[in-house]
Amino acid sequence: MQNNCDNVPEITENILKWYSKNFRTFPWRYTLDPYKVFVSEILLQRTSAEKVAPAFLKIIKNYPSIDKLARSDINELKKYFEDLGLFYRAELLINISKQILIEFNGKIPEKRDDLIKITGIGGYICNSILCFGYGKRYQIVDTNVIRLYSRLFGFVSTKKDIQRDPELWGLAEQVLPKKNYVDYNYAILDFAALVCKPKNPKCSKCPVNNYCTYFNKKTLNV
Repeated sequence: MQNNCDNVPEITENILKWYSKNFRTFPWRYTLDPYKVFVSEILLQRTSAEKVAPAFLKIIKNYPSIDKLARSDINELKKYFEDLGLFYRAELLINISKQILIEFNGKIPEKRDDLIKITGIGGYICNSILCFGYGKRYQIVDTNVIRLYSRLFGFVSTKKDIQRDPELWGLAEQVLPKKNYVDYNYAILDFAALVCKPKNPKCSKCPVNNYCTYFNKKTLNV
């Protein structure tokens, strides 16, 4: 692997320590409910978690199961997206739910091979459901994680679609701790949102900056 991961244990420990004091609270977290995780992940596409929370609570209240969501009226469901935009996600929720209802009797699969075959569920949502919904050890890779690991480990992809780069997924799996992996996956999402931000990252306050390729290069160039 092209990246230096010698300090992974220290990095994960420091990020988990940071998370224990800075974690964000959202209604879908630590529910171990794959349905709630599924709904939240669709809503979170290109939308901030803070903005998603009110719509999520309303949808879960009115459509508390895959069966209810699969049989919902598209126009009624779209009303919950008025403050979110990206109305295609209402249809996506219904279509995925219909497929789960027909092919898996309304139960979200807990085997990755089954879950990843569902149209509309990619690698990130699949692993999020398995980890956050079923408590299984799976790495997650989204744009936030890509940014974090690119900066931290100096990861450079040779693929056009970096999110599908198997080397990146391999790196994420290597970094994922054997224990506390649910906490760690939530931690890197919060860490990327609050510290390793897209613009103006808080490098000077970062608890892993001494291991960070991006920070060390920036410091050398000052």
